[in-house]
Amino acid sequence: MKVAYRVDGYLTVFLSLILTVMISLCLMLVLGARENTRRMEIECITDISMNNILAEFHRELLSQYDLFFIDTSYGTPYASYKQTGAHLKEYIESNLGDEEIFLSAVYRNPLKLEADKVEITQVSAASDEGGAVLRRQAVDIMYQRVGITYLQQVLLWVETAEEYELNTRNILEEHKLASEELEEWNGILAEDGETLVEIENPGDRVVSFWEAGMLNLVIKNPDELSVKTVDLENCMINRQRLVGTGINSYIDFADNLWDQLIFNEYIMTYTGCYGAEKESGHFAYQTEYILTGKDNDLENLKDVVYKLLAIRAVANTIYLLSDSEKMELTNAAATAIATLFAIPEAAPIFQAIFVLTWVLAESIFDVSKLLEGNRVPLIKTAGEWNYGLEEVVDFDGNTESVEEGSGLLYEDYLRIMLCFQDKEITTFRLMDLMEMDIRQTTGNSCFRMDGCIDSVTADVHYRSRDNKTYYITRTYGY
Repeated sequence: MKVAYRVDGYLTVFLSLILTVMISLCLMLVLGARENTRRMEIECITDISMNNILAEFHRELLSQYDLFFIDTSYGTPYASYKQTGAHLKEYIESNLGDEEIFLSAVYRNPLKLEADKVEITQVSAASDEGGAVLRRQAVDIMYQRVGITYLQQVLLWVETAEEYELNTRNILEEHKLASEELEEWNGILAEDGETLVEIENPGDRVVSFWEAGMLNLVIKNPDELSVKTVDLENCMINRQRLVGTGINSYIDFADNLWDQLIFNEYIMTYTGCYGAEKESGHFAYQTEYILTGKDNDLENLKDVVYKLLAIRAVANTIYLLSDSEKMELTNAAATAIATLFAIPEAAPIFQAIFVLTWVLAESIFDVSKLLEGNRVPLIKTAGEWNYGLEEVVDFDGNTESVEEGSGLLYEDYLRIMLCFQDKEITTFRLMDLMEMDIRQTTGNSCFRMDGCIDSVTADVHYRSRDNKTYYITRTYGY
């Protein structure tokens, strides 16, 4: 018996339709997977290459100053951000390349990409925003090293100096004005109408010591002072600097007074000064250079000594005017000498000269003591005063120190002076020192701080085998 079978074609058509959809879906999934894989590869390669750029930080700058910066000169005489872009492109192309020759011959890489364009669009140079980029790193370094209590003490010193105008008042100038006023009495007839007044200024002896050459007076061995000299023609402030785009917006840096105090501690930690010279430094008195900017150690130290004398003179004047016993002595001496010259009405002028002369002599002693490594308080008390009035009249320049007392060290007075200096000038002079010191090392003869960057933004364009383009932007920094 024969059985007839009937085969309908509708199932085959249905499968054909389903397979068409399924194959399209599969192809879309494959293409999507390829695109996503390409994008992931682009991100990974870009991130790796940006990290490679950061790994090229300047070793000598890190070794001497604990700073992370990329030197865009790369040991050549010319610093340029384009060289950083060229290095980045080399890293990208190296990471994109087919390293396995055998495998590349066996299969055709469907992810094949090439770097079409690599451009550095933003960089943070060390000198940007008046050196704020460098200050930000220096503050970050010191934040965990400096005790808050100590910084509060420094801040108190600074506030005291501001309150009493220790950094602005000029006692020597006041002494000169008083002397000029006293000189007006010289050569006139006294009250008796017969005696010709011949004034002898009781402060001339101390002032002559002050003006003759202070280093020989306050330093015991002036022949041992450093006489190092450097040409400042190409220093940071004088030359045309390379400019970046400043601190990146994602970095929070207040750059306020507190940050300035911490930055000053960085300076005191990484630079040398009188009594604590940096052995490898181009200058011996580096902090003094930051404060004065002269081209040789001797002049830098001399200027700082005069600034110290000016601060101590104001501080000593403030104390002396508050000491009623000492003021009575000056009044008695002034009255006596005015009577001797037969011009009693000039007694107040003589008293002013006695007071100012006394504080100048005491200030010379203070600075000599500081340079010996001893301490001197910012504002003295009666027990901390050294000279008597009779010693000032016959002042011979003797500054033999007594036992060490309490108060501030020489370095602490440098900290106060740094706080009163413009932070941009301070930063650029610090960068001058960095350049001088690093240029002494092998392969860094053309090193320049404004050619150093600590943050890079790059735009990278990739192109695939099928002529598709991909774009990515990355910002990396220390």
